[in-house]
Amino acid sequence: MALAFPKYETDQLISMIGSKRPIAEQLRILLSSLVPKRGNAVFVDPFCGSGTVSRIARSMGMEVFASDLEPFSYITNRVYLGLGSDDLLPMFVEMGGIDAYLSLLNLQGLYAAKTGGGLSRAFLSRHYAPVDDNSYDGDRERLFFTGANARFLDAVREEIEESWIHRKISATEKAVILVSILYEASRKANTLGSFTAYHKRFSSPGGGGRARIFDSCMLRAPVLPDADLPKGEMHLCEASEFVKRYRADICFLDPPATVHQYGSTYHLLNSITVWDDILPSDARDQAGNLLDKAGIRTDWKRTHSPYCSLKHADAAFIHLFANIDARHIVVTYPSSGIVDANRIHELLRARHDPVTVIPVAKRNQGGRQGSGGKRNIEQVFITGKPASLHLPVGEGLDRLPWMERLDALTSVVFKEPQHVEPFRFIGGVVLDRLPQADILLGQSLHLLQEQVETLEAAVCSTVEETLQVLVSVCMAPLPNVDGVARAKLEKRLFSLLRSLRENRGKEGFRSIGSFVEDLAKNLEHSTSVAQKVGERLDCFLAIAYDES
Repeated sequence: MALAFPKYETDQLISMIGSKRPIAEQLRILLSSLVPKRGNAVFVDPFCGSGTVSRIARSMGMEVFASDLEPFSYITNRVYLGLGSDDLLPMFVEMGGIDAYLSLLNLQGLYAAKTGGGLSRAFLSRHYAPVDDNSYDGDRERLFFTGANARFLDAVREEIEESWIHRKISATEKAVILVSILYEASRKANTLGSFTAYHKRFSSPGGGGRARIFDSCMLRAPVLPDADLPKGEMHLCEASEFVKRYRADICFLDPPATVHQYGSTYHLLNSITVWDDILPSDARDQAGNLLDKAGIRTDWKRTHSPYCSLKHADAAFIHLFANIDARHIVVTYPSSGIVDANRIHELLRARHDPVTVIPVAKRNQGGRQGSGGKRNIEQVFITGKPASLHLPVGEGLDRLPWMERLDALTSVVFKEPQHVEPFRFIGGVVLDRLPQADILLGQSLHLLQEQVETLEAAVCSTVEETLQVLVSVCMAPLPNVDGVARAKLEKRLFSLLRSLRENRGKEGFRSIGSFVEDLAKNLEHSTSVAQKVGERLDCFLAIAYDES
């Protein structure tokens, strides 16, 4: 039986492009069907990244061997895959234990953040943050962090580097603290998740501060499993060479799928990890504006991946698949990836037939969701014969366009209440997430097509129609809609109004706002629910109208 350690599996996970956290539960079910019934299963993960899936595999009792070329990923997974909670107890003896040392680092960091004192090295605060958090220029200063948080990170990072150099802490103890610093750096970054660009201000368009960015950094010990789980290994090795070392029960492949190289996308996390004085360019134009706003490390190509290349990705897959010795191979690859799903299927079949293909709807965590183009469907390819999966070979490829269209329906509003099984709706007008993959895959492709076409025909066709439906449902005393569900409907309504405010300008938004106000006035306000929703709507519109 697959065990689950929720805190361990999600603690200090750094958000990364292509993260598997949104489909973690589906992958847990899948891996459970592949694990051999006897003996210790060997799990190989050559593209470890954030470590989401390797942590799940370790929780399930598998021996995990993982690798990644990015230094920040190596350090993070070295701790979370290779240590247990008991390993933390004898650490930092000279400092009074890990909790005492973290308290000392936090105090030192907060002192530097507030006063600027105690900084022997100002790397982040000098090159990636403004001098003044209340008065700054996003063209002349990099705004990856607030000045205060950059000073905090500088202070604690230099402290542990000095402690390690003078042998006050071991390499493993250094890694444990680095994990916390890296997570704080990723959480406090003034970005949309990568470090190739930053927001030009620390506040939102409406003027409010982004709490996540402004909140003070605070280091804490990693949450490690206390069960008697196998300790994994983490390596820095190219994927096709790494897989040669092991005969695996499960080889999990999550290769890069976009042209964005991880070495440049997460350059600041690598700089914090290695702490090696590679300074960004300070070249400026005649107006004094920075020419190199991202300040990417000049050595980022050291971890250049052929899987991010339109020219070389196909050959890289051929070489990788040829070197794998595994009972089962699981490949996750998005439908929007630079290599076509049919091509991956063809390459796998050449050496590892039979191949099962499962399309899984994946909602990104954080950031805005795109409204056009391909939806983000994750293709899961499995070689071998899973005991509990009976999807015919190749049928998943036929389902892909329908799964993409189905996923698109999670962000729309329907004209009238829908009753289509096995889907669940909020108030009948909004899809409340999609069913589990095994449920969708258990029905025929023909039925899936009918369901998608039925729902698409019921989608609201105009913004005004969408607003009318949402306001009406939010105000109505629906018997089957609890507080959580109603909050989801209100969030959808307010998100739509917010996007209209940004996209249509003040005058266009005023006309929409007036329309909503008139609509709300015409509805029955006798219930306490309608009154509360109406009050929140009034407050929202008042804030949106505020010229200041």
